[in-house]
Amino acid sequence: MAVAAGGVVATSFTQAVAAGKTQRSPKRKFYIKQLAADGDNNALFPSAAGGKLLASSDGTTLMGYATPKGSATWQRRDNVWQRGALLPIQRPYLVEDKDGFLHAFGLQDKGRGQEVWHYTARRPHAITHFDEGERVYQKNYSAATIGDNGTLYYFGAGLDATIGFREKTRGGVWSDTRNLVDGACIYPGVVCRGNSMHLIFCGWNGGPALYEGVYYLRSNDHGATWCRSDDRVLQTPVDWKSGDLELLNTVGQSNPKNPTGGEANTHPLNLIVDRENRPHVLYWFSRPYFTAFGTASGREAEPNVRVKHLRRDADGWKSSLLCTELDRDVSYACLAEDALGRLHAVMTHKRSNDQFYDLGYAFSHDAGDTWSAIQSLTGDANKRKLSYAHVAINPVVSHGRVQFASNMWSQKNPSPIWYGEIEID
Repeated sequence: MAVAAGGVVATSFTQAVAAGKTQRSPKRKFYIKQLAADGDNNALFPSAAGGKLLASSDGTTLMGYATPKGSATWQRRDNVWQRGALLPIQRPYLVEDKDGFLHAFGLQDKGRGQEVWHYTARRPHAITHFDEGERVYQKNYSAATIGDNGTLYYFGAGLDATIGFREKTRGGVWSDTRNLVDGACIYPGVVCRGNSMHLIFCGWNGGPALYEGVYYLRSNDHGATWCRSDDRVLQTPVDWKSGDLELLNTVGQSNPKNPTGGEANTHPLNLIVDRENRPHVLYWFSRPYFTAFGTASGREAEPNVRVKHLRRDADGWKSSLLCTELDRDVSYACLAEDALGRLHAVMTHKRSNDQFYDLGYAFSHDAGDTWSAIQSLTGDANKRKLSYAHVAINPVVSHGRVQFASNMWSQKNPSPIWYGEIEID
């Protein structure tokens, strides 16, 4: 099944810029089209460090998403999308090794309950045939990366398990699990750059059923030891509640000893490492529940959901809001960096009094210190009475285009799969 890259929905957009708050927003051309109609409601979720839409070393684009019957694989070559194998796993996470072989991780039930299985493409730069697969880990949410030495790393985190990882050298077998954090943690994202691995995840509070806290770990020696961003080495496994972990959602708050500090239901969305080897993190947060906040406390109205950007400089983490408008909710968001070091974000957003989320785009010319106004990529969510959700992005910007994908929160299966591009040059 091949799909040509056509179907222009919109060609330009303009939006007023809040003085002193955002960067000037140029007109940009973009298109978005429906690629498929067989997605799961959570088709492109989670993708805290990619694993859904990526550039292959042969210049093609690869994508994987969940369907009610398994994980669909797609490849875009010469502006045409071609469908590949349907893998017997859910919540797929994709990485490509240095030889061009695609690796897919996801949940599969072979009679023992759901476990994580790993499938490898049989040929480089091809998605039509995979091996028989192998069991890797207990049930959890997946992340994976390839080291500069060719080693494949798998990270897993689940509500009732620790965060841990296994490694597999080229031609070798999977190592035993090394636990990093004890406690209820979820949604890992990992990026490898040189000798360093950068890891984010969030905590889970089972009582009120809330995501609670966004955390960061780094290894400078291929996973042998782990530290905070200030190079303070940690003894692993770390107790999630010990206070030793680096809690990111205290950055920029007036009272860093208060883990909530005006932020509830924190959720990691994206991790990239830029050309200067600085990690960037996006996470969302909500207004605290059962607490007087915003107009209820006599202060200004505030959005229900916001997204915060963090960048780790030599002197610590710097923070900014992806959107400073007080009447706009911003939800799923992810980042890509171009050859000039500019950041590009695709997200879902809506006016706070609306019910459904559309897709939007913003950029930063100063590594995330300030952001342009959000420019709408779609405007039909309220008419459809459906929200665009679970944005995925190709972190590599090539040929002057940002590539992104999204499914739609349809509350039933199947869900549409959308693909789009934004021209930046």
